[in-house]
Amino acid sequence: MPKREEPTMAEEALSDQHPSQTMSDMGTPDLSPVTRAEKILDKLFWAALTIAMIVYFAQFSVTIPFIDLKLWDSWDPAGSGYSAAHVSASGMVVAMWFIKKQKMTIPAWVIGGIFAAIYAVFGWYFATNSLDLLFRPSYGTTADLVIGLSMLVVTFYVSWLYWGPVFPGLGLIFIAYLFVADLLPGPLKGPSLDTHIILTREVQRGIRDITELAARFLWMLVFWGLLLGELGGGKALMALARRLSHGVSGGPAIGSLVSSALTGSFVGGGASNVAITGPVTIPAMKSAGYTPEEAGSVEAMASNASSITPPILGAVAFIMSDLLGVSYLEVIIMSLVPAALWFLAVGTWIMTHAQTHHYRIKPIPTPANINQEGFALAWLYIRSSIIMIVPVTLIVYLVVQAYTLKSAAFFAFLITIVLALVLRVETSVKTWLNAFRNAAMYASSITIIIVIVALIADTLVFTGLGGRLGDVIETVSGGYLVFAAALMVIAGVILGGPLPALPVYFIMIVTFAPVLERMGVPTIATHYVAFYMGALGSITLPVAASCLVAAAIANTTYWPTSVVTAKVSWPLWVYPILFALAPELLLQGDSGPALTWLVIGSAAVVMIGVQSATGGWLMRTMPNWMKAIMYANFGLLVIALLPDDENPPLLIISIAIVLVSAVFLFITKGSVSKPVSPIEVAEPSKT
Repeated sequence: MPKREEPTMAEEALSDQHPSQTMSDMGTPDLSPVTRAEKILDKLFWAALTIAMIVYFAQFSVTIPFIDLKLWDSWDPAGSGYSAAHVSASGMVVAMWFIKKQKMTIPAWVIGGIFAAIYAVFGWYFATNSLDLLFRPSYGTTADLVIGLSMLVVTFYVSWLYWGPVFPGLGLIFIAYLFVADLLPGPLKGPSLDTHIILTREVQRGIRDITELAARFLWMLVFWGLLLGELGGGKALMALARRLSHGVSGGPAIGSLVSSALTGSFVGGGASNVAITGPVTIPAMKSAGYTPEEAGSVEAMASNASSITPPILGAVAFIMSDLLGVSYLEVIIMSLVPAALWFLAVGTWIMTHAQTHHYRIKPIPTPANINQEGFALAWLYIRSSIIMIVPVTLIVYLVVQAYTLKSAAFFAFLITIVLALVLRVETSVKTWLNAFRNAAMYASSITIIIVIVALIADTLVFTGLGGRLGDVIETVSGGYLVFAAALMVIAGVILGGPLPALPVYFIMIVTFAPVLERMGVPTIATHYVAFYMGALGSITLPVAASCLVAAAIANTTYWPTSVVTAKVSWPLWVYPILFALAPELLLQGDSGPALTWLVIGSAAVVMIGVQSATGGWLMRTMPNWMKAIMYANFGLLVIALLPDDENPPLLIISIAIVLVSAVFLFITKGSVSKPVSPIEVAEPSKT
């Protein structure tokens, strides 16, 4: 694959960890034209962010208790007026970042200014005319189309800058499909639609349904999640990870796994999690003997599990909960086993790979004074823990207690800011400004991309294309669930590489979910499989966003890092098939506890065997024939879980194969020489 000449804005924003890369320079005053331009841009950015915050808080009615003094009443225009205002504000935030990315040249100021103006006019027009727009859903006025289509053009262009060309290109294909659907053959053939109806629908549907969800709560959830880690909440987690990694095989890689698991459980985003933990964990892994590619790969895999790690599972999980009408707690419960299997897979490979390459990968020695850190440092970690735990506990509690997601996000954000100000873990103004900038930019970019997701989802449903594609999938699979699930995984590999998790999820639930449901898979399980596939996207070639950020931090190229990641993480792509075959892995279904635990136990033990084979060590260096047995045993597990004949004896056999193999390798351990360093092999023997 040819190397990209410059990174997308997403890569720049997520890896932007240095003060020198911020929008404003807080050093000595400089009256040069460049510095004056930076200050102007900085003020415009903060103005755009202020508007976005005002729009979000405007949906609430705030009253001071006890004295019953209403500070402001809620603003909730009819139809899609609120989401239009939110898209407008988010677009203006992104427009300011566009000017920065283009080095603040005169053309960049002009184009960025036009972008901001288009979003501003769009927000004003669609918010103030939202009621009228409800009464013309098919034939919009000239003003509707000109303003709305201008917004969509800018949105597609900004999405291309931020996420790369693949996703906006896919959106354009779906829009083009509306114009030619009646001319296509077979299952692609759709209804004949009037051009005016198509344009009106695209303008209006882009800010409804999914985009409305983003406006109400998703933007703030993403914004809050990133702030949580950057305003001091991650310090205690990183310290705990370092403590747990001392003296363990795999050393700092285990520390990376633990820190990413803990941080990710609160952040809920793969690439953003890499940006938070990677600058600490990746250099530590390199210093312990890991290659830059291995260090980046471990961090990418560990961080990407954040999307499925409770309690904060990422943006898609909240949307899934809302669409299914189920408690968010149920989504958390479903994620327990998949998250554990993910970390088990990565952790097993780390430890076995370290044993195989013991001559260059060394464990971290336990310092003699590890328990003498002092009161000041201990108090810092306590404050950091409070900042992390209290808001997360609050948001989970509120959601479980049936509060709306927008209310939960509102209170979590407020308590996070209050705690960060009072406990003062991060006292640098520059750190706070960077945290707000990065969080605002990433959250706003999610809003922009959701507009395109809404258009794709509407096309699939409105034209019936999603259902027809599902029929094709059912025919190709021959009605066998295992083949239909395998096709879903293949589609996830294809879509997950270039697309963010949210569009992958929606495309999957529209096309594949109905097929799996007809084959007996519970609806909630099919949605979870789609959700899981979206989580894998950030480590999937050709884009692999988490690998991109990790490779940049490791000072290497992303392609070799992504290849190492693919070699290690391939079993994770098989597990969605198992989730469909055996909902017990999601703690769903009506099986008894005995069978449920047998299924979970066999999946865990077989995963240990497979990843030990990939790492090359199980009690001792594994011979190739033993590796082949472990890989074949994975296939036996799939056969044992086939839905028509779920076979407990085969599950027991799959567990026994791994255990017997481990015992055999342990018994024969003394007959095989320990692997030595290539340097040692090359050295002449001393006489």
